[in-house]
Amino acid sequence: MTLHLGELEGWLALCEDERYDLPLGLQTLVHGRFKNRMPDALALEVGIEEVEDAVMPASAWLPRPVRLQTHDALLHDIARVAGAREVLTREAVEQLFDHLARQAERAGAPDALLPQEPLWAAALLVLRECLHHWQVEQIHLEEIDSQ
Repeated sequence: MTLHLGELEGWLALCEDERYDLPLGLQTLVHGRFKNRMPDALALEVGIEEVEDAVMPASAWLPRPVRLQTHDALLHDIARVAGAREVLTREAVEQLFDHLARQAERAGAPDALLPQEPLWAAALLVLRECLHHWQVEQIHLEEIDSQ
């Protein structure tokens, strides 16, 4: 199963002919919830609720067990920050998210580990919620799609 996080919507694909659209895009979070900056605690909490509403219905569609993979450059960058090369674990994503949540609670104090890019923060939030609500322990990092 391939996960793609797009600017206006994301999707999951079993194969080329079968996919599930996620009604949420990264730019929706960046512009609408994060106001084009790194999220504060309230923006992060509202973003979590919005992402949960978008990703939870996919749980019923997912075959079990789920082997999730991605070709997204942004998700590869999250893996790089986490120190992962081929497989990014849910635990590593949770650790990065903990850094983001702590930063969100401290206005004006950026965490040196995290890229200070709202799009990166949005991708981390969506990935975290996908792994958590779909009960997926890891995502496999496939060759980056140049599209």
